[in-house]
Formats: sequence, C-alpha cells, structure tokens
Amino acid sequence: MKINKLKELKKYILKSFQESGKKHLLITGSKKSGKTKFLKEILEEEDSVGGIITYPIRDEQIPPRYVLLSDLINPSLRGVIGVRNKECSSLIPLTGTFEVLGTCLLNKYLKSNIKIIVLDEIGFLENWAFEYQRAILNCLEEKKGILVIRKSLTPFIEELLNRKDVYILDIDNFK
Repeated sequence: MKINKLKELKKYILKSFQESGKKHLLITGSKKSGKTKFLKEILEEEDSVGGIITYPIRDEQIPPRYVLLSDLINPSLRGVIGVRNKECSSLIPLTGTFEVLGTCLLNKYLKSNIKIIVLDEIGFLENWAFEYQRAILNCLEEKKGILVIRKSLTPFIEELLNRKDVYILDIDNFK
C-alpha cells in the first residue's frame, strides 16, 4: 500500500470507526495485505498504548523457523510461541508461552493506565491457550482494543469477530 493511500485510508477508517460507536477495532486481511503496516500508521497518533506483538523469525524454509511473542513497550520481554515441525510443513504452538508470558503481560496492562491494548496478531497458535484467551477478553471488557487478526476461523477468532462492540476492518476490501 502506498503511503498517501495508506494515510487516506487511515483517515477514512478512523472516521468510520469513531462514527460506529464501537469500542474495539479489529483489523483483518489476507497474508501480506498490510495489516501490521496499517496498525503502525494508526499507532503513530496514539500515546497511551501497550500490548503484544508477534513476529516470525525466518530462514530459507516456509513456514517460519519460529514465531515470537513480545511486549510492545519492552521488546526484551519475549518468548517463543510457535516452532516449525521437522518436516517444515507447519508450526507447532507453544501454548505455555501464551499462558505464562502473554497472560502476565496482558494482566500488567489491564492494571495499568494504558488506555488502548494492542494485539498483533491473533491466529491459530492461540487455539489452546485458554488462560491467554481469557486475559484478552478481560482486557476488552476494561480497555479499548486494536487487534490484528489472521484471516482464518478458529473458535476464538470467531468469538472476537462476533462481539457486538467491535468494528471490523478487512484490509482486503481496500485493495
């Protein structure tokens, strides 16, 4: 997405989001659609944010070698949430990292003065991390949320998408 188009899109989306009266913004789209880029554009104007980002560590193989979960404010607080299997065909979720580190970080932000919780991105790796899912839902009850969601349906993603207090932005609709 070009910078000018991105800024125009941001202005339009934020206006629509504010007019909707919804509490949370959920950004979804296909792989490499610009979800994280759009999130970063939005966060440029926000000063009271905290949360969690995830990112892949890649080599020449697909899928990534592993995926990390990291604190948005203190990136040194991080842990591995997924590792590539021996056949290089899929990722194996490490639910314990979500349950311990992820839940701890979210609970920290829940008790803080942070106004907006950011989660980039929620996907299939969280499927069995029920404490982490509960921590996300608790944050959404108390704080505003901006969430990047992988375009895949899991029970937890469906639960988030079906909430009455979310404004869903599908980046694919703006290409």
